[in-house]
Amino acid sequence: MDVQCEIARFAKDRWVGLRCSEMGGDGRPLIIRYMGGGRFPLKIDGPSDIVKLMRRYGWLDPRAFYATANIYRNLKSVEDVSDLSNIVGCTATWDIDNDLEGWEDTVAVAKQIVSFLEDSGISQSIFVKWSGEGCHVHLHHKSISPELAGRMNPLDLAYAIVEYVNLKLNLKYKALTPDSFSSRLVVENEMDPQRLFSCPLTLHWRLDRVCVCISPNDLDRFTPEWASPDGYRHYGGWDRYIVGEADQLASRAYETVGPRPSKPKVKRRHLPLDVEINRFMRLKV
Repeated sequence: MDVQCEIARFAKDRWVGLRCSEMGGDGRPLIIRYMGGGRFPLKIDGPSDIVKLMRRYGWLDPRAFYATANIYRNLKSVEDVSDLSNIVGCTATWDIDNDLEGWEDTVAVAKQIVSFLEDSGISQSIFVKWSGEGCHVHLHHKSISPELAGRMNPLDLAYAIVEYVNLKLNLKYKALTPDSFSSRLVVENEMDPQRLFSCPLTLHWRLDRVCVCISPNDLDRFTPEWASPDGYRHYGGWDRYIVGEADQLASRAYETVGPRPSKPKVKRRHLPLDVEINRFMRLKV
């Protein structure tokens, strides 16, 4: 499996983040999200872009690639990522966070979400991604038809789907493994314009693990050893989908939950790269 091709396949048309091992001026790992002094959002159009980025920022020890759930029409300026009307698709994602020791509980929750989606008529547009300690359940953005996505903002639809499923399953999450359920396990709705998710086959930012995709049919067989860099097992069919097969669930969820809650304008979490590098250089001195 070509690592660069898999990363690029997921990242295309998404706003990208490149996490480095070097620390920024605030003492946290540097995450590059902009180029050109903060004028251009980071993006990947193909595998060759990954090579260029690794070379360009090699002195910062780049380690992990991330990308937004949102798919954008244009990614040419900062305004493009703040303009919600520029979002043409969104990958609804359930973020299951837990300690590695509780991985069996994590998988049990993922199976519950997958089962709910399948019972809702979605059979070909789901994949699971093991991120290192927890996992993500993804619903392909094209499982929502262009007609529905044209009437409602795709980010709002994704938020509603994730929230609706969580509301339906919240009690079941805790009832799955009553004797061993991890107190740290949480299923979060992280559908917002800036949130980043690990790209397939990228390294974990801290652990010696690879982010691998898992077919829903293989969840019963999965173990964390599948994410070992020396012999990882990765599901290459993660990008399959059926157009519109999530429309019924999306419509029901939106009617029940409504759009993403209105919030005050979010300030950019990450400084322009030029500023971060200057801070980093001062820290090194």
